[in-house]
Amino acid sequence: MHGSRSRRRSTGGRAARCSPLRGAVLTLLVTVSILLLGATAAWAATVTCTLTPGALVYGNDTVIAGTVDPAVAGQQVSLALDGAEIATATTNAAGEFTVTFTPRRGGVVTATLVGDGSVSAPVTLTVRPKVTTSHATPVVPFTRNRLVVHVTPASLGGRVVMRVYHHSRQIGGGAAAISDGRAVLKPNLKGVGRFVVKLQVQPADGSGFSGRSLNVIYNVAGKRLAVGSRGPWVRALLSRLVYLRIRTPGTSSTLSTYAGDSVVAFQKAYRLPRTYVFDGDDWRKLDTAKRIKPRLATRALHIEIDKTRQILCVVRNGGVVGILPISSGATNNTPEGSFHILWKALATGTPYGGTLLRTMTFHDNFAIHGYAPVPPYPASHGCVREPYWVCNWTYVNSYVGELVYIYH
Repeated sequence: MHGSRSRRRSTGGRAARCSPLRGAVLTLLVTVSILLLGATAAWAATVTCTLTPGALVYGNDTVIAGTVDPAVAGQQVSLALDGAEIATATTNAAGEFTVTFTPRRGGVVTATLVGDGSVSAPVTLTVRPKVTTSHATPVVPFTRNRLVVHVTPASLGGRVVMRVYHHSRQIGGGAAAISDGRAVLKPNLKGVGRFVVKLQVQPADGSGFSGRSLNVIYNVAGKRLAVGSRGPWVRALLSRLVYLRIRTPGTSSTLSTYAGDSVVAFQKAYRLPRTYVFDGDDWRKLDTAKRIKPRLATRALHIEIDKTRQILCVVRNGGVVGILPISSGATNNTPEGSFHILWKALATGTPYGGTLLRTMTFHDNFAIHGYAPVPPYPASHGCVREPYWVCNWTYVNSYVGELVYIYH
């Protein structure tokens, strides 16, 4: 029995001596595990990504570059645009990678290390459409010019917004849809000199393209025009004279003798040399000319005759509706003041020879009538001469009793 108790004490002693060793082993294992986990976390890669350039025009290249840290040669990097892979790259010994890429749209670019899934910070890639323009020639003043905006890629939708500037002031605008790679606009070049057409290309939402702005410069010039001249410049001139209420024989592309009277009426009305030739100073004045206002502040239909400028104005509803050239008394004897049409006749005779057409007498023997010639200066015996081709228009637009106001 004593031996039995001794063996139990010996067994218990061995158990007590082994317990600290086992605890140390367990502690060591836990510590190593923690260290390994910490090392794994410390070894997670850092990936960077840059774009050069980050904003470009469709068809151009960008370089995607970056680094992986820690640096290990031969690591695979996946490059993605909005989550879709566009290229792969391999790092060098310094952990660097580069790829040249021709983007078809813009979006967000990221670089992912294939080995452990580490991802770079996102970088925005901006792609703008390629845009060129072409326009019709020759460029004629006071007309609409066909301007074509060519957009690449041709599949791009959206629209082009236009604003037209002249003398630093916006004078017009418009917009057109982009279809099959182009948009057609028609800027109204109302004048001569420099025009700036500002274009804003606005791609459709969700296209992956950013907008783009550009300017088209027009330098619009007039041409020397005289009786017998032909072409679009003549038609543009006559159309503008109509806008200014100058009476014309029409808006053809030929400057006839009658249209020459319209040219001199403009020159008289705007105090230019009365040459019957339309040239540089005339075009510049036409560029800025405003409609002539009547002298009398009345809305009643009446006739105004300016002896200084040698013009006749028909006024209706407070505005001038027609301006034509006249020739008054050579000795300044045409009376001035307020008169009324006393009587009208389709034609009358004169002791000075010739026939007076569409006569409208307004005081004693003084009348407004058609006659030839009508020079650009005072030349009559006292009446108010009008060109034959336009005197009927004045006649049918006037009535007996109508006010005639003559001044200088």
